[in-house]
Amino acid sequence: MHFIFKRIKIFFILLFISLLEIFYFIFKSNVHIPIAFAIDNKFTYPLIVLLTSILYNSKSNTFYYFHIMIPDEFLEENRQKIYGFCKKYKRCKIIFFNMGKKYKGWRTSKYYPLTIYYRLSLSDLVKNFDKIIYLDSDTMVHSDLTDFYNIEMGDKYYMGFPSHEISYMEINGTRNFINSGVMLINLKLLRKVNATILYDKFYQIYGTKKYDEYLINSLFFNKISFLPFIYGIPDFEKGHYIIDSPAFFWKALKGYSNGTEEEMVSASNNRIITHGAYTLKKWWAKEYDALSKIGKMWIYYASKSNVFNDICDTFIQYKNFCSKLK
Repeated sequence: MHFIFKRIKIFFILLFISLLEIFYFIFKSNVHIPIAFAIDNKFTYPLIVLLTSILYNSKSNTFYYFHIMIPDEFLEENRQKIYGFCKKYKRCKIIFFNMGKKYKGWRTSKYYPLTIYYRLSLSDLVKNFDKIIYLDSDTMVHSDLTDFYNIEMGDKYYMGFPSHEISYMEINGTRNFINSGVMLINLKLLRKVNATILYDKFYQIYGTKKYDEYLINSLFFNKISFLPFIYGIPDFEKGHYIIDSPAFFWKALKGYSNGTEEEMVSASNNRIITHGAYTLKKWWAKEYDALSKIGKMWIYYASKSNVFNDICDTFIQYKNFCSKLK
C-alpha cells in the first residue's frame, strides 16, 4: 500500500512540474498563435512531423495552441504520441476535439476522409480566439508563423491559397476559389453569421461538388481573399505533381490571384509553407521517392520529433536516411 501511495505522489509531482513548465512558457511568450488540424488515425505521424516543423522553425517567444479535431474512433495511443510531442518542445499546448459522429453520412470518397468537413465547425469549437490558422497534414512549415497569423483580414471570412482547378472556380460570378488545406480563418465573423448552421443547411439543399472547399467558396464567395504565394505553395517536383512548375500554375490561374508570376517563382524558392495538395503521392506514401528534395526535408523534420524511430519503422522507403540521421 505504501508503495502505491508513493507512486501516486511521484505522479502528481511530475504532473505539477509539467504544468509549471507550460505556464512558464505561456508567460514567457508574447506571441500566441492558434492552429487547427483535422486528422484520423492514419495521419498521426504526418501530423507530428508537421507540428515538429512548426516548433523547430518558430521563434523562442512564440507559443502555439494546437487544436486537433479527431473522430470518435481515434486511438488513445495516438493521442499520447501527439501529447508527447509537446512534452518535448514545451512551447505548445494540445487541445483535442472529439467530433463524434459529426458529418456522418456527408458525401466523401476514398481519396477524402470525413475529417475534411471538421474545419467547418471551427467557429463553434474555438471560442477564445477571433481567428485561427488551419493546416492540412500534408503541409510543412519552414519559418515562424507570426507574420502569417498577423495578416489583416478586414471583412474577409477566409484567406487561402488560390486553387488551380478552373472547373470549380466560376462561382456566383467570381473566381476567388481557394484551396482549403492552408487557410487563415476569421472565427469572429463566422460566429456572427452562425456559419456551422449555414453549412448544414447549404449541404442539405445543394450538396457539394468538391466537398468542403465547394461549401466554403460557395457560401462566402464575396468574402474570400488570397494569401501570398509563400503560404501554401506546392514544391513543383516534376514527376510527382499534377502541377510541375510555377509557370504551369500561373498559367492555370489565368490571372486570378493577388500576385505576379515573378512572385510565384520567388515564393517557390523562399517558401514558408509547403503544401502537398497537388501531388499524386503523399510524402509518406511507399511509392514516394525518398531521394526527392521534399522527401528528404520531411524525414529530416521527422528526425526532430518524439516518434522518429516509429516513423523509420513505418515508412521503410526512408530507411537509409533514417540510419544517417540517428
